[in-house]
Amino acid sequence: MALLSVRGLGVAIDGRPVLADLGFELAPGEILGLVGESGSGKSLTALALAGLLPDGARASGSVRFGDAELLGADEPALCRVRGRGIGLVFQEPATALNPLLPIGTQVAETARVHGGYSREAARRLAAETLERVGLASVGLARYPHELSGGQRQRVAIALAIALAPRLLIADEPTTALDVTTQAQILALLADLARRERMALVLISHDLAVVAGLAERIAILKDGRIVETGRTVAVLRAPAHAYTRALLRDFAPQPSPPPPALNPTPLLAAERLVRAYPLPRTRCFGRRPRRRVLDEVSLTIAAGERVGLVGESGSGKSTLVRALLGLERPDSGCVQIEGRRFAGAPAAELRAMRRLVQAVFQDPYASLNPRHRVGRIVAEPLRLSEEPLTSAERARKVAAALTDVGLAAADAGRRPHEFSGGERQRIAIARALVVAPRLLILDEAVSALDASLRAQVLKLLAELSAARGLGYLFVSHDLGVVRAVTDRTLVLLGGRIVEQGPSPEVLERPRHPYTQQLVAASPSLERALAAARS
Repeated sequence: MALLSVRGLGVAIDGRPVLADLGFELAPGEILGLVGESGSGKSLTALALAGLLPDGARASGSVRFGDAELLGADEPALCRVRGRGIGLVFQEPATALNPLLPIGTQVAETARVHGGYSREAARRLAAETLERVGLASVGLARYPHELSGGQRQRVAIALAIALAPRLLIADEPTTALDVTTQAQILALLADLARRERMALVLISHDLAVVAGLAERIAILKDGRIVETGRTVAVLRAPAHAYTRALLRDFAPQPSPPPPALNPTPLLAAERLVRAYPLPRTRCFGRRPRRRVLDEVSLTIAAGERVGLVGESGSGKSTLVRALLGLERPDSGCVQIEGRRFAGAPAAELRAMRRLVQAVFQDPYASLNPRHRVGRIVAEPLRLSEEPLTSAERARKVAAALTDVGLAAADAGRRPHEFSGGERQRIAIARALVVAPRLLILDEAVSALDASLRAQVLKLLAELSAARGLGYLFVSHDLGVVRAVTDRTLVLLGGRIVEQGPSPEVLERPRHPYTQQLVAASPSLERALAAARS
């Protein structure tokens, strides 16, 4: 008997159909991969299965979980199913976690509310679950804002699997994770499916991840399933043109090398040190501190394309904030064209900020939900030397949105009306609107599906060739880093342990840590070969 049976599922929002005639079944212990571009309806499908559709949405058809019909069920009945029967991992951990509660309290709350655990038993379960997802060293007392994006995603996964649900719906569960943690989480999910007979709906744009984990795959386009079947059969010999296009775009195409570089560094960091205080272990004495950056030095020339890789918690985001002047290092300095960020006069600081722009990891947190997209993208234009008229600002915003594959008309919408991948494109458009000379991209394409990622990477390559735009590309995806950068730095424990030309570092790594990253990086061909065998 099927654990989950979906028949003729359709969803309309304010009368506009967005999902139509979806149908599939899932047995205990079976894993189904749901793949499609941003905006294809993947996340909406997950919300429909769990009875969490937004206001104004109406579902039709049938969603049966065991003997219970979920469509049309009242909220108390759905609450009895969620948590213990159905677990959910949402795409954006920033929205799934309570910023006011420690992570241990949040995981324990799941056990107490849905499992009836005592306070002490719930705390023990929280500690065990956080250890299973690789957060044993973090502890129970940390707050979400004290964790990296990847660590927050692991907390969200811990919340979902704490009570070993019969069905787990995971919406992009490994998007923000580094390759070694991703491999650990995928192994954990596969183990839960095998040993505890947990069914899994894995929503992802990463074909390598789906191929390595899911027995069956469903390809979603414009709210409809256009192809489904055994994963190996569909990905080896796709029948639908859309599936073939996804496979074509999945492998990033190497971009041509840039023209001869100016040897003068555009950005230079020298011996950066940053330490954060740890919880007190005694009442008196100095509070212990942990070094997140430890004597880090690097240079980036105008037009140079540099990759930065490392696990979550290795110091990548702290280094990015220091390079942007958003966080003052304890020692060391950052210079833009030979001028220091720290202590620069206001006019000089504005000029430096025009040269270097950033695209952050989490588009939900970096876009103001109260503002329309046009205002968000136009925000950096305040750094312009001369005031711009409204018409000039509108032209620049429209051009930036078009450059990243959005429409000029999107300027009138708000961030919540877009998918996660579309929000990331808005963030990239905001960075490009002032024509910077250097972009710092912190996991800027991790939320994008294969075709949109290929489009954005092509855009970056064209800008680099045409304008001499350089960038620091921070990513967990070693395949993308290999394709779009000329030089790669490997960060471990706040130190750069290996650097050099990207092909040399990522194809013939010397440091054991880099070798571990390369070995853990997902590969579509390896996954299909393993599945066939």
